[in-house]
Amino acid sequence: MKRHIIAGVATVGVVVAAEGAAQAQAPIPSERVVANNLTIFRWNPIGLENGLRLGYARKLYQADDSRALRDNFAWLGTFLRVHPAGARAAAVVELQPLSLVNLRASAEYFYYYGNFMFVQSRDSAAAELSDGAMKRNRDGPLGNYSSGGVHLTFEPLIQFKVGRVAVRSRALFGWFDMALQRGDRVWYEATLDTAVPKRGWVFANDLDVLWQEPHGEGTVNVGARYSWVAPQYNGEPGAAADNSHHRIGAIAAWTLWDRGYTSFNKPTVLAITSWYLQHRWRTGQDVSRLVPYFVIGFAFQSDLMDP
Repeated sequence: MKRHIIAGVATVGVVVAAEGAAQAQAPIPSERVVANNLTIFRWNPIGLENGLRLGYARKLYQADDSRALRDNFAWLGTFLRVHPAGARAAAVVELQPLSLVNLRASAEYFYYYGNFMFVQSRDSAAAELSDGAMKRNRDGPLGNYSSGGVHLTFEPLIQFKVGRVAVRSRALFGWFDMALQRGDRVWYEATLDTAVPKRGWVFANDLDVLWQEPHGEGTVNVGARYSWVAPQYNGEPGAAADNSHHRIGAIAAWTLWDRGYTSFNKPTVLAITSWYLQHRWRTGQDVSRLVPYFVIGFAFQSDLMDP
């Protein structure tokens, strides 16, 4: 079955937040200009995307001797994403008062070109937006069309490490304001893999529990990920429809090396395989429960200012 050629990195994440042994005690520069790049391929739903986060970071205070406090900063920049079905650009601000807590807010504009069954929208949250239904309706009156919108987000992150076990939980509070045709009220958003409201909230969370093993100049991370997505349809037609979903599975990331604040650092290979515990269209009705959600990606970091 042909599915959608689009992907999202917002809920994928790269599990390299905890520093490797090579950089564990290195002084953190007071100012940095940092670029983070991530390219991913995703299956169920299918997708391909490249994302670039570029911004200026300034250290809030000196605490290099404290693992809990040393990685603190304020960050201001942009997040650009491109894929075959569209593009997204966001202004982003982050505040990390200590190593354990990160607060990120963004204002994003996104646009779909009208290909690969995007955008498809419906008049009710109870309508079917499965892969099969969108494929059948692609060339009909309910078919895809070009459109754009605004996405506002707040993403708090909590992370900590005990020995070689790292735990991180990133929540998403996302507000969409999308231009839809025919007076429709919901549309399929592939990053979140659900029907989101024309104007309203979506909540999500990724929880990772990882074992971190030093390997040469880098680190190998292996563990489990639980993901949850819940669109909110307050007052919308079909508001009683349950388009939330849950996944659980394995996650692995191998950072080949960590050589400090260089122009090409932390090259990381990422893989995620998980299965849907609950999904309106991916637990038997349209796609078998046995078909996994799968992501493979490559990420790296560049410091553009001489530390």
